[in-house]
Amino acid sequence: MTRLSWALLAALLAAPAFAQDATLTRISGPVFILPEGRVGYLEAKGGEELLFGDAIRVRKGGTAHVTMKDGGAVLLREETLMTLLGTTRRKILAVKFGEFLVGLKRRLKAGESFKVRTPAAVAAVRGTLFWGKSDRADQSSAYAGFGHAVAVRAQGKTVVVDPGMTVTVAFGAAPADPIESAVGLDYTKNFMIGGSLQGVEALAETDKLKP
Repeated sequence: MTRLSWALLAALLAAPAFAQDATLTRISGPVFILPEGRVGYLEAKGGEELLFGDAIRVRKGGTAHVTMKDGGAVLLREETLMTLLGTTRRKILAVKFGEFLVGLKRRLKAGESFKVRTPAAVAAVRGTLFWGKSDRADQSSAYAGFGHAVAVRAQGKTVVVDPGMTVTVAFGAAPADPIESAVGLDYTKNFMIGGSLQGVEALAETDKLKP
């Protein structure tokens, strides 16, 4: 082997391995991926590895299930655009518009954070199941809790959304006071693919949800 070949081999062995930060576990209907730095979207097939900086676009009639590296699940409905941001310890889901269901299957450790950012607000959680929607037209947001509490912050005000409650946030305004939710646990069925919710339904605190 030549000196140049040895040098190339050494460089390859020394290069860091890029492990995925999430996986597009399952899809139904039209779903597309925009890898960070790429100009055009790629049609998803399911099973694709995702890195922070990648975007997912679920078009009309589609549904997507994303599994985070730590086991958390993010379920997306049709007409949703979400970008994975942050780091392994400080994750951010940037939802420009659309509907999502988030289930964290373990409590976050000290120094870890998990946030969902929409144009209207930021929701922070430590281990929970919750639904959210960012309206494409007026950029308002809504969140409903199913397990543990979600802290929603906008315009310097934070409100806590407990299981069975909903909060709405108008774009450019502080969150409204939480009210009894009209979004029931049955609504999560809209995120199913092949009858599966990736196990997030087990995170619901059904004893705190009103029938």
